[in-house]
Formats: sequence, structure tokens, C-alpha cells
Amino acid sequence: SLMLRLAMRVSNVDNAMADKYVTKALSGGLMSNNDDNPWVPMAPGPNPAINQNGISRTFNPNSPNWSITGSFLSKTLIDWLMGPDKTSVADDDPRLMIFSGGIIEWTSSSLKPLPGGMDPLNQNGLPNGLDQAMINTLYGGEVVDYQTFSSVNPLMMDFDEPYQLMNAAECRFLMAEALERGIGTGIPGTAEDHYNLGVKLAMQLYAKYDPSFAVSDGRVAQYLETYPYGVAKPPLEMIGEQLWASKFMNWWEAWSDWRRTGFPALIPVNYPGNSTNGQIPTKISLRSDQENPNYKTGATQPDDMTGKVWWDGGPE
Repeated sequence: SLMLRLAMRVSNVDNAMADKYVTKALSGGLMSNNDDNPWVPMAPGPNPAINQNGISRTFNPNSPNWSITGSFLSKTLIDWLMGPDKTSVADDDPRLMIFSGGIIEWTSSSLKPLPGGMDPLNQNGLPNGLDQAMINTLYGGEVVDYQTFSSVNPLMMDFDEPYQLMNAAECRFLMAEALERGIGTGIPGTAEDHYNLGVKLAMQLYAKYDPSFAVSDGRVAQYLETYPYGVAKPPLEMIGEQLWASKFMNWWEAWSDWRRTGFPALIPVNYPGNSTNGQIPTKISLRSDQENPNYKTGATQPDDMTGKVWWDGGPE
């Protein structure tokens, strides 16, 4: 499964390599269901700095180093999960109220849903790249309270939550993409078959965090009927967006997928004084004194956040 991921990761710059290793990965066998998903187990102790889930320690208000008012979901994600019709739940993604804990008062001592805060129709993502003054201006000049926006679901923030490394849904989306692009041989079924199963697996993997996150087969089927493959959007765009959504809580991989596929079509923000001139970062800068030999020979240059690594079209 990891070989399949890496093969598709290079597919834009080395099609022959991608073709070879997609085929080899398939012959070796892939993860097929959520029981195959690899997780890194975590634990509450022996102390806060050892074995605890670092994501939870960052976002959970019960963390000893927590110093923010709340942890919120992006408007980009919330709008995508709510679907085109914001006045109806019929086109909602069932992960909306899994990823979102609602609009709540979230402090270090309490979690209190606000009136209507658990209603899917009332979810509201935090606009990207704005400070408090900009948000106030966006909302007509009034001071906007943090309780206006949808919170990250606290049920995903326990200190002993496991880390997700990869999931079977990713394999299905990558096989669908490979079929659409003619990469590799021996892939059984159709791109639509793999896409549909990928959506099902992606929607049903979060019960690992909490039993209340279970999504029924019927609910998945309803979603797929609402958004049939390749109808509302081109197939590769639908695959890319679902691949992105399937990596909630695994955003470093979602970032890599976005750099490769270009999906979803994100809108850059241009906060005053930012380091990228309003471009979405495509690379992590490296320390000038580090010992990576490729860095020293110029392969990672220019070494800034708008440079590109080799599989994204940068220098080899």
C-alpha cells in the first residue's frame, strides 16, 4: 500500500516509474478494509510529554500547554462537507458532525454546546488567513466571538487517541486515479468501483475514535447517489477531493496529495507581511546547517516555502 502511495506520488514527473511500481504494488496485495488500517497507539502517560497524542495536546483545552480560546475548522472544509445547498442536510457529507463538534463554548474546564450549535445547518467554518480585526470587518464591523465557528470535535482529542498513518480508502482512491490516467496494469474493476468503495471506507473509519462516529452503509449509499461519480465534477477532481477529505487528522499527507493533484482548488490568502507573497506553501524550508547531501548540492533550491520538491516538479 505504501508502494502504491509512493508510485502515484511521482506519477506527474516519472510516469514510467509510477507505472512499474503501481503494477508491482498491486501484485503484492493492498489493504482492503478498515481492519487493515495502521495506527500508532498512544497512551495518557507516564507523563504529558511521553506517549500522548501530540495533536490532542495542541488542540484539546484540557492540555496543560493549551493557551488558545478554541480549535476551529476551516470554512473551506465546512463548506465542502455541507454541500452546495446550505439550507438542507440532504446533500451533507456524513462526516460533517464527526469532524465538527458543533459550535460550543470550549474552555479548559468545560465543553458546553451553544443553542443550535449541534445543528448541521448551523455549522460555520472559520475563514482562512484572517486575524480578529479582519474577521470583524468581514462580518460587518461587529466584534465576532469565537463561539461563532465550528469547533474540532472534542471526541477526537483524547490524549490517548492513536495516530493514523494510512488507510484502505487511500488505496481505493489511488487505484481509481491510476485507472483514469492509465497508470499500471492489472487493476481489477472500474475507477467508479474503487472510488465508491473508497468513499465508504473513508466515511466509516472514524468509529476508531468514538462509536458514535459510525456511518451506516445506507448513509454512504445516499451520499453516493447524491454525488454520482464523474457527474457534478470531473472524475479526477472528485477523486482528489475525497483523497483530501480522507486524511483528516493526517494533514501532512493531505498537503502532499494537494501539491500533486491540485485538488481541492484552494483559494490562497494574502495576510500582510506573509512569507510567500500570498501563495500557498509548497515546501518546508530547511536549516542551512543541516547535513542533507541533496540540500548541499542544490537539489532543494530555492530553499523557501514556494519552492518545490522533485516529485512536485522541482529540481532532482
